[in-house]
Amino acid sequence: MRVVVCGIAGQQPLAGVALHYLQYCLGFRDLGVDVLYLEDNRAWPYHPWWNEPDGSASYSVPWLRRLFTAFHLPWAYRDPGGTYHGMTEAEVVRFCAGADVLLNVSGSHEPTVHHRAAKRLVYVDTDPAFTQVEAATNEFFRHRLSAHDVLLTFAESIHDPGCRLPRDGFQWYPTRQPVHLPFWAGSPVPGDAYSTVMNWNAYDEATWEGERWGQKDAEFPLVEPLPARTGLAFEVGLGGADAPYEDLAAKGWRLVDPRVVTSSVWRFRDYIRTSRGELTVAKQAYVRSRSGWFSERSANYLAAGRPVVAQDTSWSHRLPTGHGLFAFTTTEEAEAALAAVERDPVGEGAAARAVAEAHFDARVVLERLLEDAGVE
Repeated sequence: MRVVVCGIAGQQPLAGVALHYLQYCLGFRDLGVDVLYLEDNRAWPYHPWWNEPDGSASYSVPWLRRLFTAFHLPWAYRDPGGTYHGMTEAEVVRFCAGADVLLNVSGSHEPTVHHRAAKRLVYVDTDPAFTQVEAATNEFFRHRLSAHDVLLTFAESIHDPGCRLPRDGFQWYPTRQPVHLPFWAGSPVPGDAYSTVMNWNAYDEATWEGERWGQKDAEFPLVEPLPARTGLAFEVGLGGADAPYEDLAAKGWRLVDPRVVTSSVWRFRDYIRTSRGELTVAKQAYVRSRSGWFSERSANYLAAGRPVVAQDTSWSHRLPTGHGLFAFTTTEEAEAALAAVERDPVGEGAAARAVAEAHFDARVVLERLLEDAGVE
């Protein structure tokens, strides 16, 4: 079997983004699949240290080469000038023509002729609510979705009666982030601080049925008082020009530069593994829509044996809570979950790893993905 995974690891060369796509590739390889990471969406890459677009891809190309070479994975990247790296354009076209499935993960690519040459073209929605509102209100976007044979979504509650996502007329199949468990094995003892990495306000809110569905900044007040209320250490790798850095620091939050801790997948793994656990909110759109979305970053924390205390988007209907993984909807529930972790941090770490093994193993997640995509 041959699979193409399309993503934006070069467009945004940071570990949190790269791990998302890398783990698809590693999981498929574990299943004996011939896999290619492909990025030829014609977007200008971001240079994290210049904090501006990089028309020459001077940072992205060597970054991608180091990443995929280290894991012995084939890759191809088209820079803004039209030059392919990793593989030639002709090699990419041939690989796609022989592919059983091409995954357009995060909807990052406008399908081209060689993408469509794959037997099955599959859209993987990792940003639910925003995606479904767009599908319900934007005819151009509907046309783009219609170009795909199968639509998958991280909104695992999309078919539940309580889910508020727009009924956009498309057939969506639930999926979740695959995690390559061997990469995260062998976690050390718990660190001193609960951590996470997040953008304060990444892009515009969505509006559905007269209600605004926003970003993480709208939900952060739930956890903002926890340093003072618990006396525990909390750290966040926070991005966003409009984030209230000074105010959060005054309230006891330790702030780190997210570009530093996500400068490579190995450094990010070490950052996660040396945390005490993760405390995280979700984008308001995920919460208000009751989408069932669960963070790929939180899945990584679980795999690293770090307990996760995460805001509930209705994901608790499908994942076990109470040991290793805790759901909250209020400040008080988050505080109680942290207290439970503190009673046995080592045991809760082991429970976290068990949750990852049972529910996020890339081999299991991707076998179901292929089944839902109609690929044998």
